[in-house]
Amino acid sequence: MLTSEDVDDAFDDEAFMEERFSDVQRLLLGRGPALGPETPVLLPATHCRLTVGPHTSGPFGRCFAVRLDPGADQSAPRVELLLADDGSLLGLVDAGALDGWRSAIPSGLAARYLAPPAPSLLGLFGSGEPAWSCLLVLHHALPSLSEVHVVGRDPAQARDLATAAALRTGLRVRTSEDARATAAGADVVATTGGHPRVRAEWLAAGALLIDQTATATTAATAAPTAAGPAVGQVGLVPPRGPAVRQVSLVPPRGPAEDTRHEPLPLAEIVAGRALPRRSGSDIVHYQGAELAGWSAIAAAAGLGHAWRRDVGTPVRLGRGSP
Repeated sequence: MLTSEDVDDAFDDEAFMEERFSDVQRLLLGRGPALGPETPVLLPATHCRLTVGPHTSGPFGRCFAVRLDPGADQSAPRVELLLADDGSLLGLVDAGALDGWRSAIPSGLAARYLAPPAPSLLGLFGSGEPAWSCLLVLHHALPSLSEVHVVGRDPAQARDLATAAALRTGLRVRTSEDARATAAGADVVATTGGHPRVRAEWLAAGALLIDQTATATTAATAAPTAAGPAVGQVGLVPPRGPAVRQVSLVPPRGPAEDTRHEPLPLAEIVAGRALPRRSGSDIVHYQGAELAGWSAIAAAAGLGHAWRRDVGTPVRLGRGSP
């Protein structure tokens, strides 16, 4: 059984993270295993939701992940890894921590292709579990980073994250209450949910915005307000500022209303068929999303790595269980 701390220990490993970057890259380029879709299972007699993932390779052969989302008044969501042959339970994982790493690793791969040269300052918007895993992944993906400014709605939580991140990474990490100044001074801005909305006119020329809110929360991107347009809008150009290049983890579903501003799939850049910027002053807005097959691979790889490193708590099942 893996707690959130166990998941962090398993994923925050240089060699392991590089292997996961390769997994995501293979999926983007269509060179990974042909994995089926996730299947929701209705449980009408309960308040729980089940999602059954496709079969993938695991620590003991073919396996699949099942996500259990209990009702609001019950225990926290979890992911169970089961052996494909007979359904034997291989492991239990805290779903919140796993979700954070599952979202962050594709963002880390994207950062390597989309960040400006030698970025040094990261503006991190959010202070929950998704922000923690995003920071650790970007610290590994962008070794030139030296400083992080954290902006969160909860100042105490933001301070706790900054203190823990400084100890874990050795970077200079501090909190900021000025969202606009933080975004303007950062080479890379990452938004993970639970933070003030970042606006396009705040960003410096050539900056990268990593937007994980689509995978960290269920909220849609913000609509324009009297205070100015939100970065989340597709094809947006800041007033009297550099152009914004939209890049998405996966191609958008269905035809875009305005094909001139249709997001560029990250796979086109990874494959060398497109450049992230038309000019050095372009702001790149990367939008995270769900990548088919990645959830199953992340769960199986994380549990397998934890098993090899002897991370986690053994759980006995059967008549002899306490």
